[in-house]
Amino acid sequence: MGKTDRTGLRPSTSMAPAGPIRTCIGCRVTDSRSALLRIVAGEGHDGHPAAVPDPAARTPGRGCWLHPDPECLALAVRRRAFPRALRMSAPLEVTLVAAYLEACAPEANLTEPDRKRVNRDEPPMSTQK
Repeated sequence: MGKTDRTGLRPSTSMAPAGPIRTCIGCRVTDSRSALLRIVAGEGHDGHPAAVPDPAARTPGRGCWLHPDPECLALAVRRRAFPRALRMSAPLEVTLVAAYLEACAPEANLTEPDRKRVNRDEPPMSTQK
């Protein structure tokens, strides 16, 4: 059995991953900060409040974290997590976040056989023959 904290519910700090840990507002799974995308409140193209991606995680103000995965985005929208996490009273547009995720993950739109073909065409890692 693994080591846990004094409550017996969480792994002890010696087993915890190094670095800051954040929670995805879509799937509610904790992950390292580097694996998640920070989202802040801003203005959309039409001037209405919108969720804006902050890939550098440097924009001042309140932010929330999301896995860069369309499924997590869909879960967050369905749960109405963006206004709650960013403490906004008005609903937020998520079109900028969806466009960012689409632009960052062109391979995510491939079907499974296409993904296998893409990985198979890569050169081997070793330079030895």
